[in-house]
Amino acid sequence: MTIVSCETFSSLKCKPTILQVIPALSSGGVEIETIEIAKAIIAGGGRAVIVSGTGGDGIKEEGIEFRTLPLNTKNPFRIAKNATHLKNLILKEKVDLVHARSRAPAWSASRAARAAKVPFVTTYHAAYSSGSILKVFYNSIMARGDRVIAISRFIESHVIEKYKKFSWFEVSKIRRIDRGIDLHLFDPAAISKERVENLKDEWGMSSGKRLILLPGRITQKKGQELVINALSRMKQKDVVLVLAGSAQEHESYRDFLLQYAKSIGLEDRVKWVYPCSDLPAAYQLADVIVCPSLAPEGFGRVIAEAQAMKKPIIVSNHGAAIEVIEDGVTGWAIPPGDVDALARALDDVLALSPARLKDIGEKGRRRVEIYYSRDMMGSKTIAVYKELLEGREKR
Repeated sequence: MTIVSCETFSSLKCKPTILQVIPALSSGGVEIETIEIAKAIIAGGGRAVIVSGTGGDGIKEEGIEFRTLPLNTKNPFRIAKNATHLKNLILKEKVDLVHARSRAPAWSASRAARAAKVPFVTTYHAAYSSGSILKVFYNSIMARGDRVIAISRFIESHVIEKYKKFSWFEVSKIRRIDRGIDLHLFDPAAISKERVENLKDEWGMSSGKRLILLPGRITQKKGQELVINALSRMKQKDVVLVLAGSAQEHESYRDFLLQYAKSIGLEDRVKWVYPCSDLPAAYQLADVIVCPSLAPEGFGRVIAEAQAMKKPIIVSNHGAAIEVIEDGVTGWAIPPGDVDALARALDDVLALSPARLKDIGEKGRRRVEIYYSRDMMGSKTIAVYKELLEGREKR
């Protein structure tokens, strides 16, 4: 489905070419957003090019051009070499603006953009760990763009707090653009009963069982072990937990989770599925969604998707999660890592009346429509591009 953006490049003298750089195009939120912004660029009258280390060959999106460079590296010599390759690509393809979405590629892209004399934009996606001076410096490239897009109020505050003491940092360059989701894809009215029943059969869900869904990559920071522990402490027992997400590079942790569930008698009540053949139908099938991250979320795409699907969601009370939901109205926030609080919240949500769940769902959907739509994200991003490109044309 093509994005329809209310912001276009029509005020510019020429059709702009926007180059986005990312380590790899896989199934994560950053990768999804890169594709969505490329669609917005095309819908707005521009040309969209994506450079990544891997993944572009398997993606079929009309109008988007893909190029491959070994950008998924932290080797300083490879980063320097990639800068040269990117500069040559910028000149060859007549790129007007470069947008970096990850730290290692951003170092190459920054050098290339400066050498080619084109604007450089970054999107700051997460509160990166910074335990050493070297790590602070490495992370800082994401705050050095001509414009720095912060994906939430939490990230905006984080960037200012981290870099305000540095002379090179300018708060005026930050633009907050909340992440957006596809409200057509994640729409309960668009999900047929057949799709839900097919997924139910695929997952082997028996009738009468309630479903807790935790979508997202299998990593310790996402809180999968916490939910398994909460499941063991819940009063309601006819409940199944489905962990739906990639375990790539975390296979041993996935195996630990499943073995741990077995060791505490939950073997038949904890499932791991990947890939999920129909994520919107998975939300529709679920009774409650959980996003109990142990590390603060920069945004939390799952949280917006759950609300768009009119589903109750429980989140950890830190990071951007508490701004994406309205606590007690469209979702619930619990202290991070508090297994008993999570168990109580799950029992409480599963005991809610249909009328209360409908009210929560309607308010959640409306919240996402107002603040977190894909079209709004695309429109605001194009506005940032135009801000720089119009300034360049005037020089």
